[in-house]
Amino acid sequence: MALWQYTFQILPKKSFSTLRRDDENTLFDDEPYWKYEPINKNYFEGVGQLLIKGKSWSKEIDLFGNEKSNCLEILFDTPTYNIKSVSLRIDFTSEYELVLRGIIDFCIYKELIILDEELQTIPLNYESISCIINNSPQFKRYNELQEQSPE
Repeated sequence: MALWQYTFQILPKKSFSTLRRDDENTLFDDEPYWKYEPINKNYFEGVGQLLIKGKSWSKEIDLFGNEKSNCLEILFDTPTYNIKSVSLRIDFTSEYELVLRGIIDFCIYKELIILDEELQTIPLNYESISCIINNSPQFKRYNELQEQSPE
């Protein structure tokens, strides 16, 4: 992840409300949420209308967008092609509103939830998510560095 990006996790709403999260574990593992009711990676093909499907560095990752900018990554198992993990990175130095609004609509339609970097469920609306990005440590740090750089 770059300093100019904020990362979100995307999970199936049904499995998230059913399974308990192990808060004692320091690393978050979203694979059990995707395994609860297996979903094929093609579930996310509609995202190609928002972010162009790009070439991934792994045969087990579908990448929509640009990994250095706005992107959605789907990690999947082979040979089943069932999803193991989905993350969304928003480049807050870009004009990201249309992409983010599209992803929010997609999540609502597909009954998915979005977790922020603190692993909190966030409301599926642009204003809430934009506020989280604008109050993030990396957003503040990026702006500090921009102010310090000579013109």
